[in-house]
Parts: sequence; structure tokens; C-alpha cells
Amino acid sequence: MAKDRFLAQGVTGTKRQRGGGKPTSSRKPTKDQAKRPGKPRKHHGGSDEEGGDDESDNEVGDVNDLEHRYGTDENDMSSEDEFLETAAEKRLRLAKSYISKVKASTEMDADEYDAAQIDRDLIAERLTSDARERSGKWSRRIADQFAYPVDESSMARVLKNGHLLPVTCVAISPNGQFVYSGSKDGSLIKWQRETGRKLKVFKGQKKKNPAPNHNLGHCDHILSIAISSDNKYVATGGRDRRIHIWSVDEDRHLIAFHQHKDAVTGVVFRRGINHLYSCSADRMVKMWNVDELAYMDTLFGHQDIILSIDALQREQAVTTGSRDKTLRLWKIADEAQLVFRGGSTTDQNRITKALSEGKQDAIEAAAEVRAIIEQNPSTALHAEEYRDLLRSLAAENTEFCEESVDVVAMIDEETYVTGGDSGALCLWSVQKKKPVFIHHVAHGVQPTTASTDTVSTPAVEADGDSSPAIRLPTRSRWITALAAVPFTDLFFSASSDGLVRLWRMRPGKVPGFDLVNAIPVAGFVNGLAVRELSPEGSLSVRKDIVLAVAVGVEPRLGRWAKEKARNVHMKEGFGRAV
Repeated sequence: MAKDRFLAQGVTGTKRQRGGGKPTSSRKPTKDQAKRPGKPRKHHGGSDEEGGDDESDNEVGDVNDLEHRYGTDENDMSSEDEFLETAAEKRLRLAKSYISKVKASTEMDADEYDAAQIDRDLIAERLTSDARERSGKWSRRIADQFAYPVDESSMARVLKNGHLLPVTCVAISPNGQFVYSGSKDGSLIKWQRETGRKLKVFKGQKKKNPAPNHNLGHCDHILSIAISSDNKYVATGGRDRRIHIWSVDEDRHLIAFHQHKDAVTGVVFRRGINHLYSCSADRMVKMWNVDELAYMDTLFGHQDIILSIDALQREQAVTTGSRDKTLRLWKIADEAQLVFRGGSTTDQNRITKALSEGKQDAIEAAAEVRAIIEQNPSTALHAEEYRDLLRSLAAENTEFCEESVDVVAMIDEETYVTGGDSGALCLWSVQKKKPVFIHHVAHGVQPTTASTDTVSTPAVEADGDSSPAIRLPTRSRWITALAAVPFTDLFFSASSDGLVRLWRMRPGKVPGFDLVNAIPVAGFVNGLAVRELSPEGSLSVRKDIVLAVAVGVEPRLGRWAKEKARNVHMKEGFGRAV
């Protein structure tokens, strides 16, 4: 009678070989195995029976590592029970022990803080928000928080006595400490945001200076500013065809790039990495590595000057080509570009469609903004004025054609909003080549007077009677600046009508946006910058919204119009967003 294997080897010779001995196998080789002596069997440290046991040994080793790391609870199990438990049971026991110790370490007096509230706010909500941003689609809804009457005196800070000529651009550092502004006088000024104090002035250079002096600063209008996400670098582009890089901490000039052949109209940093994208009137988009202070690549495609550029986290950028009436999404990693055709028309049919309230989407949109209108009566007044304007334009059979796409802002990685000379705000999606929603004449029309509304023609009859005067067409106010809070439902638009308008993206599957509020700002708004800032020392996920506005008496790219306004350098608006 064969001896029982368990009784013959004892407990130490069973499944777990803790003594290091090798048990002998009782299985006899088969005939096939005996015929193939040249092909040895694959052994994993023992016989076939132990082939899967060594995997258990590796798992036990991992669990032992957990045991050394987190310790064990001696009161829970005896040594014999611990020996007989499987690897999965031991892993589960150690996990429970670790969780109980974490809970014990976070338990404090109720007067100090609420651990559950901290966990919910700082861990769950923040991780969810980060995951949504990584997906590249907007998800946070904050626009409803700004549906309140605006008191300009309490929310605005005017930075004066800085530039000599109209301000053309503005930028806020990601940490919220500094504000940079550029002007037509070629100077760059660094401001303290909280106090409004002027910290540093980088003066413009004279055009007649020798070429080496041009590398110390701009010798013509500064047209764009961008600040890196790590608060280290400031990039400026100007009409002198140069891009200058400045150090934020050291307040000094680092390098000047000369590769563009015409005015640099836009610069933007990619979020999370110091890669700079620039656009120019030479119809090219260039990429730069600011950490290495080096040129990277050039992108071609636009048929006219590029006026605006924007980018977020992905390796891509979106640009507007002014009079080629295209919006282009540059997929840099794929070496490809998507072309979106603009040139929308505001005519009687489209105005009538915008005024129609019989469609389901218009009814739903009206129901959604009803609460906002009730909170802010001024929003209801602006909405009623807009409807009256559309009715008058429809009665006159007025038509506006978008001949130039001037500005762009990214809502998220797949949604953009543009503005142009027709005054229409267009919402775009990567899924379609045409705008998914158009808000016509967003900032109204140019005012007309008796002297400019009509033009008399010379006499054409022998008796001296003049022909009837020719009425000039109504002109809309073009969109001069756009800015968006990334991955939220809030964005801003501006023109020369004296208002910076706040817009709210519509939820659900129906694309569109509605007016939330309006901030009074007199003059030409040449630039907008917006940042989300966490309150200092606060553990809450709520953030402040800071808006900077560059205002001048003239447009950014010319002098063909003038508004009765002072050269206000910047205004800041403060709000609390969830």
C-alpha cells in the first residue's frame, strides 16, 4: 500500500515549500515522454505539480511586501490561521487593515475640519475635473454664477499712467500675481495685479537704432502677449516682425526670434509645456521651444494674413485667416490640418429664423435663460434691445456678409468660437465644416447721424434739381476680441459698443449660447485675458475669475476709427465660480 504523500512529507512538504526542500514527484513518465529524451520538459523549479505553486510563491512574496509596508494586525489572526490562509485572503486582510489605519489617521476633532468634506471637495471633485479636462471636452458649468447686476465701481481696477499710445494686448500670469500689457508705443509693462502698481517698464526701441539694439525690445507696435503656464516666460509679438522672449522672475530680455517675414499678430503657449505657437501676416504658423530658445517648425496653408491663434493642452492649434474666411485646426503630431469655411451671411431669412419662437430649440433655450434674466434685469434689457434690432434689420432687408474672420477662442479641444467683421459670433465643432450655431449682430450696429447716414449726388438735370440722396448701408460692429475660460461654459466677447458681453453655452445636445451679463467698458477693446485663480490658502475647489481688458481709442491694427474714450490700460472683473 502506497504511503500517503501528506503523511510521508509532513506539513512542510505540501503546497508551500518554506524549508527550501524539493519534494519528489510520484507521477511516472508516459510512453511519449520516454520516447523523447532529447526534448526535456519545461520545469519551473520543480515537478509539474509545482509549476503553478511557484506562481503562488511569487504572489505570496508580493503580499509579504505589502505586509512589510503596512504591517499586520496581530489580534485578527493567529499564526496557524495566517499560515493556512490563501494569498487572496491575505491580500484582502492587509487592504482592510490599511484602510482602517488611514481612517484612524484622518479622524480628528470636529472643530478642526470635516474629513468627509475635505475628501469630497479636494479629492473626488478635483480628480473628476482633471479627468474631464484630459478628455478635451468642456464639462464645468460656471456661467450661471455671473448672472447678477454688475457694479463697475466695485469690480473694476484701472491701471493708468503707463503707456503713451493705445493699449493693444494684455495677459495675466497663471498664478495671478502679474499682468502684462503691450502698446502701440512698443513698450511692455509689468503690473502687480492686486495693487495695480507698476513694477517694470520695458521701453520700446527707436527704429533708427542699429540692429543689435532691436534685440533689446520692440521698435514698433506690440500686437500680442502670452505667458507660459509655469510663470517663467513672457512672449511678445509685434509689427516689427519679431518675437521677444522675456524672463518673468529676472525681469530681463532673453532672446529675439526673427524668422517671421511680416507682423506677428498672435502668440500662444501650449498648456503644460513651454512650446510657443505664433501666427503672422506672412500667412505662416511657427512653433518654438522656449526652454531651449530654439525654432521648431513652420506650418503653411492660409491664403491671407493670420490674425488670431489659440491652443490648449493637446499638440494642436487653431487659427483664423482673415479674408480667406477659413478657420484651420493644425494637428501637429499628425502633420495634418482641418479647414472650416466661414463667410456666414446675416440676411432677412436668417434674422427671421433667429426671431422665431416656434421651434423647439428656441423654446428650450428661452426656458433655460429665464432664471438668468430674473436674476439680472439688465440682461433682460439687452435681450429685448437685441430682438428690437433684429426686427428693424429684418424690416429694412439688411444683409451683412462676413468678409473676414478675425478672432478665435477655444472652448475646449473640439469646440471653438470665432468673430469677424459681420458682427456674428460663430460656434464651431470638429464634427462639421460649417458653424453649428450663429449669433447674428452680437454687438449691434454702428450708429448713424444725419451727416453720415446719407450722401448727396451731383445735379443731373438741366433745371438744377438734385437727385435724391443715397442712403448708406447699415454697418455692424465687428468683433474685436474673444476670450474663454477653458473647459467651462463661459466665454467673453468685445467690440466698440462699450460692453464686454458674457455668454453661456447651452447644455444638452442642442448647440448654442445665450447672453448672461454685460460689463460696461468704453472704447475699443483690443484684447481680453481671463484666468481662473484659487483663493490663497483655501482648500475649496471654488475659483475666482479674473478678467483683464485692454482698451484704447483706436483699433489694434489701424487708425481707421476712433472712440471717445481714454487710453484705459486694463480693467479687472472679479467673480466666484464653482
